[in-house]
Amino acid sequence: MSRHLRHFLSYFLWVLVLESAQESAQARPNPITSANRVSLEFNVVPNTQWAPSSIDPEAKSNRSLQVFKLQPVFPFRLNNEWTVLKRTIFRFTSSPSARPDFAVTPLGAPFVAGWDQRNDTGLSDISPTALFVPNLGSDWTFGLGPSIVIPVGYGPTDTGKFSLGPALFGFHHSGPWMIGARVRNVWSVAGDTERADVNRLIAQPLIRYQFHKNWYFTSSPIISGDWTHPDGDGWTVPVGGGLGYAFRVAHQPMQVSVEAYYNAIKPSFAGEDLLGDWTIRTQWQVRFPK
Repeated sequence: MSRHLRHFLSYFLWVLVLESAQESAQARPNPITSANRVSLEFNVVPNTQWAPSSIDPEAKSNRSLQVFKLQPVFPFRLNNEWTVLKRTIFRFTSSPSARPDFAVTPLGAPFVAGWDQRNDTGLSDISPTALFVPNLGSDWTFGLGPSIVIPVGYGPTDTGKFSLGPALFGFHHSGPWMIGARVRNVWSVAGDTERADVNRLIAQPLIRYQFHKNWYFTSSPIISGDWTHPDGDGWTVPVGGGLGYAFRVAHQPMQVSVEAYYNAIKPSFAGEDLLGDWTIRTQWQVRFPK
C-alpha cells in the first residue's frame, strides 16, 4: 500500500470518527432544555427573631421563617438554534412578625404596652424569568434574558415593588458532574411609595455529582445581596449541601432531595442578626421529557 493511500485512508477514518462523535453529542439531549420540570421546594429557617431588641425587648429567636416555592420550568424551542426557557417562582411564606398591644396611661394617652408575636402567612412576590438559550449541544448551556418581580403580598419579606432586571445562567455537564450558576439583579421601577426601593442581587450556584445510578450530591445555596442596605452588610451567604435520590413512579421520572445550609453571612438590623443560623431545604421535582 502506497504512502499516499495510507494517508488518505487515515484521514478518511479520522473524518468518520469525528462525524460519529459529533452526531453522538447532538443525539444526547440537553438536560436543561429537553424537558419540562415542576419543583416543589420547602425552606425552613428556625431560630429566627422577628425584630431587634431596640424595637421589642422581649423578642426572642424562637420563631421560624418558612418559604414554600412552586417552580415550573418550560422550554420553548424557537428553531434549531434557539430555545426560550421560562421559569416562574411562586412563593408562599410564613414570616415572623408581630402586632402592637396598645394600652392607655392614667391620663388617657395610648402607648405600646408590648407586642403580640405571630407569623404572617400568604402568597409572596412572584418572579417570572425568560431566558434565551442558544443550542450548544448537550455539554454546555447558557442563557440570558429579563427577570421580573411582581408584588402580590404584604408580609415582612415582601418588597411591595414591581422590579425588573437582567438574568443569566450557565451550566457545564461532564459525566457525573453538573456545575453552574443562576444570577439576576432587579431594581424597583414602580409600586408602594412607602416601601423601600429595591436593588437586589440573587445568585444560586450549583454543584451536582451523580455518584450512583439513583443517588447524587447537590449543593445549591441561594446567595442574596441587598445593595441598598446600610454599611454594605445586607448579604446572605449560605454554605452546605445535601443528598438527592432519582427514581420513577409509573415510568414518570422524578427526584427528591434534602439539604442543609449554614448561613455563614447574614444581614444585620440595628446591630443584631435576626435570621437563624441554618436553612433546611427539601425538594421534590417531576420531569416531563419531550
